[in-house]
This record gives sequence, C-alpha cells and structure tokens, in this order.
Amino acid sequence: MKVRQSFGPLRQAVALSLLLSLATISVKTADAAPVPPRPESQQEFWARYDKRDWSAAIDEARRLVQQASEHAKEQPLELAKALTLLGNAQLSSGDKASAEPTYREALRIIELQGNSVDPALLDPLRGLGYTLALLERHDEAIPYLERALIVIRRAHGLFDMSQQGVLRQLAVSLTRTGRMVDGAKQMLYLQRVGERTYGERDPRMSPLLCVIGDWYVDTGNFSLGRDRFRDAVQIVERKLGKNDPALVQPLRSLARSYVQEIYFFSHGYQPLQERTMLDPTSVEPRGINPKYLSSEGERSLQRALAILEDRPDTTPTLLTDTLIQMGDWYQIKHHPEKAMNYYRQAAALTASADASSREAAVAPLSFPVRVYYPMPPLAMRNRQLSPEQIDEKFVSVQFTVTGTGSVEDVEIIEQNGTQRQASETVEAIRSSRYRPKFVNGEPVETHGVIAREVFKMRKQDDDQEESRS
Repeated sequence: MKVRQSFGPLRQAVALSLLLSLATISVKTADAAPVPPRPESQQEFWARYDKRDWSAAIDEARRLVQQASEHAKEQPLELAKALTLLGNAQLSSGDKASAEPTYREALRIIELQGNSVDPALLDPLRGLGYTLALLERHDEAIPYLERALIVIRRAHGLFDMSQQGVLRQLAVSLTRTGRMVDGAKQMLYLQRVGERTYGERDPRMSPLLCVIGDWYVDTGNFSLGRDRFRDAVQIVERKLGKNDPALVQPLRSLARSYVQEIYFFSHGYQPLQERTMLDPTSVEPRGINPKYLSSEGERSLQRALAILEDRPDTTPTLLTDTLIQMGDWYQIKHHPEKAMNYYRQAAALTASADASSREAAVAPLSFPVRVYYPMPPLAMRNRQLSPEQIDEKFVSVQFTVTGTGSVEDVEIIEQNGTQRQASETVEAIRSSRYRPKFVNGEPVETHGVIAREVFKMRKQDDDQEESRS
C-alpha cells in the first residue's frame, strides 16, 4: 500500500485547533454563565451529539426541524433553534457546505423578529462565523464573529468568559486577512477577560496564556509567545508547586514553539519582527540547523514527562502524546537512537491501552509522519503572488522511510518541473526526517511513500528559469 503525503508550504497564520465539535470550542470554567437545562424534546439529540455520533445527531436534528416546521408561524424561534442544532451537528461532522445554509436560515428567522441583539442570535452567528472560517472565507466570517461578540457582551457583560472561543477565531480570521494588529487586539482582550474573571496570578490563567502564546507563535512572533508560556509556568509554580500537572501544557507549548520556529525557517518564512522591519521580498530565506534546537525546549519536555510519569492518574493518551513529542524532538535533532527510546515507550502504552482509547493512541504511530523537511529554495518563491500571475509546476517522488526515520531509495515518479526543481526536491526529501511506522511495538520500514512538491513560477519567468536549468 502506498502512502501519499503533501508537503506544501506551512500555513502562515493558524495552528490553533478550532473544533472537533461545537461543544468543545470554549474552555468550560466554574465562573462561566451556567448552561441552561436542555429541553426534554432535545434529549435524544444531545445524547447522540455528546457521544459524537454525528450521523445519528444529524438525523435527530432533522426530525426536530421537521417537527418545528409544523408550528413555525406560531413559534418561529423553535424552528431557528432546531436549525441551529442541525447546523452544529453538520459542522461537527465536517459537513461545512451543509452547515452554512442551515445557519443562515436560522439567522434569517431570528432577524425577522426585529431584535438585532437578541441572545437567540448568538448560536447561529457563532456557528456561521466558524463555518465560514473553516471554509477559508475569513473576510465573510469576521462580521458574524464581531456580531456574536456584541450579543455576548450585551447579554452577559464585557468580560464574560463565554466569548473566548469567538475571540480566538476572530483573531485567527483577522490574521488570515492580513489584519495582524487587529488580531493581536483580540488576544489581548482575551487576556483581560481572564484576568478580570480569575485574577492576574490565578493558575486558571495558564490555559488562556497558552492559547495566546500559541497565537503569537503561529504568526511568527516567537518571543512574545514564549513569554506567555513562561508566565503560565511561573503562575502555576507559585500557587500549585513545581510538580503540578497544570505545568504540562505550558511546558509542552514552550518546547513546541522551538520546533515551529524550525518549520518557519525551513519553509522560508521570517519571524514577525523581521517581516515588519524589512520588505519581505528583500529577505532571503535562511534556515536553522535542527541540531541546535534550544535546550530550553528539551528541558521543558523532559520536565513535563517527569511530572506525568510521577502521577498514577495520568491518562495514557496524554502520556503517549508527550512521549511522541519528546521522540520527535530528538528525531528532528537527528538523534534517532534517543528518539526510538521514547517512541517505543509510546508504542508500549498504545499496546496496553484499552479498546476505548486505543484508536486515538495508535494513529500517530501507525504510519510514517514527517517531523522535519527543509523545503527546496525554489519552492519558497512567489508565494505572495496572485494565481493569475503564476504557473504551477510539480515534482512527485516515491521513497522508503526506514525504521530509524531516515529516507532511502528516492525516485522521481512524475513531474512537469525543471531539472533544477527536480534535483532540489530529491535533495530536500533525502534530508527530511520521519517518525517511523511501528508494528508490534517496533519501528518498521515503509515502502512506497509518495510526496509532491509544488513550485510557483512567475509566468514571464518560465522561459528564463528553463534556460538557467
């Protein structure tokens, strides 16, 4: 069986995980407004939804919509509520195309009632904003997210914690549309919300600081991101001690920031401070030798592992993920013997996991995963040009990932690019490093891995590029 893999450019703005379901977007806290009891008529829907049985939840929501449609003239808001539930289930299942018109219809029904800040508007506004963002239509998503914030603040106050999910997505969408300064304002407001709710030095600020730090890191401002992670560590240490499990998240985030910095440089991006001071077109891509990953990140991961291993109540999934992150760290540094030690421990945990948790634990070790890839220099060019200004060329290669995560037997299987593009692709994939596939607790070779590199060329440069190659 052949393994296909894309290694297009690293997305510049967002690594924040938006949702697996609408039920998990916002962090639930003791200080948040209490969730109203679910109506008896919705019990079956929520039973399916909470179990993430999306197909059954969608069917039940459609039944509720049909039932509410019969009384829509007398009770239009009941139909809007049922449509919103259907939109939630559709979006959570990944069916964004169906969720959009469902949310729009719910919104239209509520707006016809004439109250522009009716709390009933919140769920369809928020759902539609998330849907459009996931469809990469961020310009359209922003107004709905901003309206959702207005509704929340009118209903619950300026600093209510329930707005955090909307603030996060609004920051992401603003950033994706080039409004990074406005995105940063939303993150700062999120921090203020947390400080007003909990207090500046309360350990419950730690997850929020990690969210904010992640946003800075994902936008290339590694210094400010790491400051947030370090603040989170200090807050937890002062109140809960140096071995509290609340430290694991900021410690892992701090370590991950150094890996993301490697990705930025290896894909030709510049950190925010360089991109704001210089003309981006005048900055030549430069790399970081992965052997010189910061020792701060390594110490942070080792500390997170020690905390987890010392606690009998640590969940296998969390420990497995952290072990894999530690293995990836050494694999990126090209220390495969150290990496395999952590991968094997993760594989052993996977093997002993019960059936309910095994599926989540197996995935990272059931196929080869690239952890380092120095993108070809020619593939870093012309990414700011519009589609009308470029021609796309590609080079597809097939290769073997060994049991130690190195690459062998690279061959070009298809291309329409130049000889130079082909040779750069082969060189890049030979230099890449993988987390190998594991079978029965041991790493194995994977043959027939296929990857495709895309090159964007100015249309007027095609002939010149061919002549140079």
